[in-house]
Amino acid sequence: MKKWKRKKTELILDEKYFKVRKDLVELPSGQDKELVYLDKTESPSVLVIGITRDKKIVMNRQFRYLVGEFVFELPAGYSEKGESIETAARREFEEETGYVAGEMIELGSVYETYGEVKHKIHVFFARELKETKQHTDPEEDIKVILVDFDKAAEMAARNEIPDAVSTLAIFWLKELISRGKIKI
Repeated sequence: MKKWKRKKTELILDEKYFKVRKDLVELPSGQDKELVYLDKTESPSVLVIGITRDKKIVMNRQFRYLVGEFVFELPAGYSEKGESIETAARREFEEETGYVAGEMIELGSVYETYGEVKHKIHVFFARELKETKQHTDPEEDIKVILVDFDKAAEMAARNEIPDAVSTLAIFWLKELISRGKIKI
């Protein structure tokens, strides 16, 4: 197996949180291929699975325009320029939920549909939560919902949480707990 070789790249669209690029690549077969993709590498994302002392997961419910549905998901967002990933996770979690994490543990990172999007999402576990005040952006209409941890895992298993990374984070945390790697 060989890596693909980029011969040329062109910036098609340059927005605050993403770029659209068109690359000309040479495949291992020697053929050329044009590849258009979303490049979000300058603003990696964070997603936080926070759990209260009484084992409730802090979730969001909001309308997502592109899918036309109200969805359950974990708080998430982009990192700002010059901001560390953990700082971004703490900021987004507080803004979207009104909770501050005493302890934040990075579980790992995943790529978002890496066939069309160049983007990494860092997943954090937050505990020792203290309630403050939600500070969402004006264009966000987020309802914070506390869901029992086992119920959230059941919701994920029944496909009631359509966000792939939120579902993954719930199962990831459940597995780490069952192995004794994380205590809640």
